[in-house]
Amino acid sequence: MTRPGERRLRKLRKTSQSPCPRPHPASYTCVMLLDLFDGIPFYFLWPLLAAVGVSWYLLICGGLYLLLHHSRFSQAALRWKTQPQPTRPEQVQGEVFDGVLSMSMVMGCVALSFWCFYNGYNKLYASPTEYPLWAIPLSILGAFLVMEVFSWTFHWACHKSPLLWKVHKHHHRYSNPTPFGVMADNPIDMFIKASPILWIPFLFPIWDVALIATFAAMNFAYGIYLHGGFDPPWMPSPHSRFLVSAWHHNEHHAGSLKHNFGFFTGFLDILFGTRFTPADKANKRPDYRCTECRNEPLMGLAVGN
Repeated sequence: MTRPGERRLRKLRKTSQSPCPRPHPASYTCVMLLDLFDGIPFYFLWPLLAAVGVSWYLLICGGLYLLLHHSRFSQAALRWKTQPQPTRPEQVQGEVFDGVLSMSMVMGCVALSFWCFYNGYNKLYASPTEYPLWAIPLSILGAFLVMEVFSWTFHWACHKSPLLWKVHKHHHRYSNPTPFGVMADNPIDMFIKASPILWIPFLFPIWDVALIATFAAMNFAYGIYLHGGFDPPWMPSPHSRFLVSAWHHNEHHAGSLKHNFGFFTGFLDILFGTRFTPADKANKRPDYRCTECRNEPLMGLAVGN
């Protein structure tokens, strides 16, 4: 029996809105994610995607970890480290173990979202031409706003609810995180964090590449920066009014558990009074100076003010 998702793709291929129009010179590059994995049973799809995700996680985070902590560049980078003390090897091992499990849960959300498409349950689509092209940036903006609000709300709830805290506190074992820390969560915690991949396509149509890219940019790429423990001058300043820098998130890990729940912007923290800044910390510790202030000659290069 033909599945609803397969019928939809076959119908599209018979129309002028074909996912991969033959006359197009770039037709061989038009095999999108949903087309690529179509026909693979779910019990194979999840392990396959998990293998891809874990490999990517270890490659990117492992490379950055070696660069920042075990290379000639690491000594020069120390001036931008938010916590001067080195990270303990046993912590890094724990981050890697938790990260592998959690990345597998993220890819489980991706596999479930694809399965829902193949069975005709959600509004994912494979071809960028299936809807007007203006729908792509609009859906990316929608996904960004939904993920930003959901991430802050869930993170705040994890620190307020005793039940959720039992799950989330696992992530706070790592008070001096490395790039591996971006995925070092309890697997249940990470599955919930990644769940927008699963339920956003039920809210509005979104191109599969746009959905995965938006989540990867916000939660993986930017998350690596937040957990990397370094505040280089070309990234958002610790004194930024509206953006979340590595300083803000590191301060949350280092002990300010009631503040800085935001992951990309600080608007909700500002709105609900949970924003904690270097100035706030200096008020408590007059001798304290953030990474930017310790490197005053380079302060003019900082962005995000």
